Amino acid sequence: MESKPFITFITPIYNEEQNIARMLANLFDVLNRHPEWAWEVVLVEDGSRDRTLEVLKAETPKYPNTRLIVHEKNQGYNRSLKDGLLAARGRYMMYIGADEEFDSTEIPNFVEILRKGDADVILGVRWQRNAYQLFRFFLSVIYIFFLNWLYKVRINDYNWSQAWSRKVFEKIELGSDSLFVLPEIIVKAIDLGFRIKEIPSNHRGRQWGKSSLNMKIMGAALWDSIKFGWLRKTRKYQPASNTPFLKPE
Repeated sequence: MESKPFITFITPIYNEEQNIARMLANLFDVLNRHPEWAWEVVLVEDGSRDRTLEVLKAETPKYPNTRLIVHEKNQGYNRSLKDGLLAARGRYMMYIGADEEFDSTEIPNFVEILRKGDADVILGVRWQRNAYQLFRFFLSVIYIFFLNWLYKVRINDYNWSQAWSRKVFEKIELGSDSLFVLPEIIVKAIDLGFRIKEIPSNHRGRQWGKSSLNMKIMGAALWDSIKFGWLRKTRKYQPASNTPFLKPE
């Protein structure tokens, strides 16, 4: 492995005791086949109320180049993702969920594009969401159409697995405190002219446990998206910040 990783895989984790061991096994089944990627893994355990931390403490030592960050109290997905980004050392970072809905065998589709230098941001797109209940499916579709209308862009999936160049975070601030953080990254990257590439991704659905997503969380993301839309139309809006999320190297 190189002293500095090419890519860091980041996974926020909350109440996933039934999924996390399998998720890690599947992830490392892929990563161990690709030492040429010079990878590392950052896991952020967000004060789970079940046995997730116990499982992680047993499983993490089995895997190389892996760091575990532990929140003593639940701080939410947004803070967990940001802490993972702050801890990442790679030139690129990729977000992967802990719930096993993302198929880790798709990771090479993301990484090889980055290795070729063909994109700065890669978005996985769930063309089919067969595992979603009808109500959640319609909410997702409406949310995507709303954001595209609000920001005058055309993105097909805002909240799935994504990969980013470190350079994006060396330019932008992350103002959102909700699930809107992923759309915020995308829109600011577009505004700064970073190259965005969408690739198809399979949505497998959750096999075990229950999602922590609820109307309060979705409402906070919607409100943040509206506030950002207002800001983006004003002269105060500057996608490039003097105080970016990551310090330029």
